[in-house]
Amino acid sequence: MLQFLSKRLNGRLWLPLIVSTALLGGCGGSSDSDTDNGSLYISLTDAEGDFNQYTVDVTGLKLYRVNGAVIETLPNTTRLDFTQYIDVSEFLTTATVPAGIYEKAEITIDFDNAEITVEDADGNSIPGTPVDVDGNPLGSLTLTASINGGEGFVIRRGKVASLTVDFNLEASNRVVIDAGGDSATVTVEPILVASTDLDLDKTRRARGLLDSVNVAEQQFVLDIRPFQVRHVSHGELTVHVTDDSLYEIDGVSYTGDEGLNALAGLPVGTPVVALGRFDFDTQQYTADEIHAGSSVPWDGMDGARGSVIARDGNSLTLLGASIETGDGRIVFNDELTVLIDEDTRVYKQGSANQAGIADISIGQRISVLGQFKDDGTFDATGASDGVVRMKYTDLGATVVEKGNNLVVDLQSINHRSIRHYDFSGTGIDAANDADPNQYEVDTGSLPLYNIDPLDPVWIRGFPTSFGSAPPDFEAKTVIDVSNLLTRLFVSWAEGNGNGVITIDDSGLQITIDAADKHVLKRAGIVTDLNELDAVPALVPGSLPSLYSISEGMRVEVYHRWDSFMTAVQSRLDEGRALQLVSAQGRYDPAADQLETRRLVLRFVNPTTGG
Repeated sequence: MLQFLSKRLNGRLWLPLIVSTALLGGCGGSSDSDTDNGSLYISLTDAEGDFNQYTVDVTGLKLYRVNGAVIETLPNTTRLDFTQYIDVSEFLTTATVPAGIYEKAEITIDFDNAEITVEDADGNSIPGTPVDVDGNPLGSLTLTASINGGEGFVIRRGKVASLTVDFNLEASNRVVIDAGGDSATVTVEPILVASTDLDLDKTRRARGLLDSVNVAEQQFVLDIRPFQVRHVSHGELTVHVTDDSLYEIDGVSYTGDEGLNALAGLPVGTPVVALGRFDFDTQQYTADEIHAGSSVPWDGMDGARGSVIARDGNSLTLLGASIETGDGRIVFNDELTVLIDEDTRVYKQGSANQAGIADISIGQRISVLGQFKDDGTFDATGASDGVVRMKYTDLGATVVEKGNNLVVDLQSINHRSIRHYDFSGTGIDAANDADPNQYEVDTGSLPLYNIDPLDPVWIRGFPTSFGSAPPDFEAKTVIDVSNLLTRLFVSWAEGNGNGVITIDDSGLQITIDAADKHVLKRAGIVTDLNELDAVPALVPGSLPSLYSISEGMRVEVYHRWDSFMTAVQSRLDEGRALQLVSAQGRYDPAADQLETRRLVLRFVNPTTGG
């Protein structure tokens, strides 16, 4: 068991950071380095929640060795929006640290200038005010973890340890819409998980400045500058490429060695953004896409990203727009008008060929380069050297009909409710505009063996060109959501003394009676648990799992189900009430069970609420 305690010192609240680490193989294949140091890669990710923006300042990230040494791994304050890391993980820092056993990790988050927006019942964005459990405004929170399992957190000479930090927004925050309906109170009880096995298959983004290129070895080195950091290095990262890697450099597209040679011709210090995968076996980060030079919002160019919810001629409306200005500021607009014209350069993810503005239709996820104007519009026309990158769009839907094309009932596009999207103009005429309840997907030769009517599906691809539907969408992948991780969330504002029905070796069975929230989330598809035949049983995972108990400002973390079960039963025997259940794992609807990878239970005293 890993046990974490918290206390209030000098007005500062000490909260738990959950850390689970494992020793990884040699960096770059070498295991016999004579250095006294090891390497630590720290990435940031998040899971889908009800927040449209959750921007805070991370002011410190420290490791504590058993000999008393303190290692600061974050070189400066970093402002970040956790909601930006649902689809990608981001390299936060790479640090060279002394080999040894580390008994504690500590992260400090400052909420003084937090910018938080949540969705109301109609899907509109409203501001949220963060407070502590007593309703007081939040300032700086230091989250600390002591590792008492014996071995601690080991970093060996010449080896690499890699952590992914997940701030579970849904489990860490309780949202109450205020009486007027135009704002919300967000009670923050942070639970952060840092692990080597979080989101292994998730795309990872690396941002920074070009340090060097080795064409022969098919790799380059980045001086990491995450988020909007401009002037302080967060360490170095070696980025590997392949013959299939795609490049956009100063607005020109390349593939393979041609692109790497073009990258080698850029001066040191050129801004670069890479998207790819981290292989935990080889300890290599390999990029599928690389953007560099003026193709990156940095000096003189502004950037924006979001989903197209409406189009009127050459005017696009983006939802959930995050704007990154050339001087490093971040601006959040829930809706943003983007202007394009025939001279706007358009690129499509996964293709080296240039597209056109006619290809940009409703639902399309895009990132844009151009100029953010004083009137609040974003100019991506040719006069502003405008660039639009069409990213893969994600659909959450249920199957209506399976034939030559797949017909689905849309629930979400890019994690936002379908109610936001105006499909006017998508069809060859008004009668053929896309209908979200009968949305036609061209699946080509993709296999659909295990997908039947009424099944939930996750589809990734591109909306067809504006004004050309039907079909409405070109699928690159169609995924039966049974192959994806499912999230279950249940909460009671005051707790439920009878929330746990049974817990034994076979799993945990809970009730949803009197719960104020009770949902199952599968790839953007939200299902009320009342609509299921039974509340899924939460069963022990066959893969390495983390089971956590949160109680007040104390968190206990277990790797073994039997130890976790005993601890839960102890709380029940003491009369504690279950306030929250947050689980993630593989859902089997036929067996009415969720095989958990991560599970958090929060208990409260039913008389005091704490």
